[in-house]
Amino acid sequence: MYIGRFLVVGKTENGKPFVSYRVSSRSFPNRKAVLKDNTVSIIPNDLNEIFSNPYITYNCIKVVDNTIIATNGSQTDVIADKIKLGLPIRDALAYSLITMDYEKDDYNTPRIAVVLNDSECYIGYVRHDGMGVEKVELENGKGYYIGVYNSCKISNNQIIDVVGEEPEEICKYIMEYNEFEHPVCCAAAVIDGGKIKIETL
Repeated sequence: MYIGRFLVVGKTENGKPFVSYRVSSRSFPNRKAVLKDNTVSIIPNDLNEIFSNPYITYNCIKVVDNTIIATNGSQTDVIADKIKLGLPIRDALAYSLITMDYEKDDYNTPRIAVVLNDSECYIGYVRHDGMGVEKVELENGKGYYIGVYNSCKISNNQIIDVVGEEPEEICKYIMEYNEFEHPVCCAAAVIDGGKIKIETL
């Protein structure tokens, strides 16, 4: 099944909150996830491709204090800025999505986002025909997924088993999750004892 770029958020089997983001792409497969400080950026292998599409380069994971923001586009930075200003997680997520709206490309690609800390988690999306923001309860060893194609909704039917305790293990698991086609690159962040660990693949 092809769901394009997607997020998975849940808890490890030992109860550590995590989020993972995977680029799955047919049109722009030559990209990589680069970690610098507490931010993961998606960039093309050939930097000249930046000029061919405004939506292929962006920060997909960013950390503000003890909160992780993970998205499929430039809304990552907007949500992070609102949280820095003191907005509650739900409000920062909803405001940023409705303000930025879906991507104005040939596919009306939705924007998807997850914001979580060690006590709460929100999933949000905005499509050309609707939007939603919901608080979700995370279960050990399980992950909600939301993708830009055929899965842009928040649903108990979109939950998968997730294996691994460390971000590199989760990143590898999601990257190799073969039910979802055309993997390109991946990143994962785990909240572990008050610290946030991030890895890319």
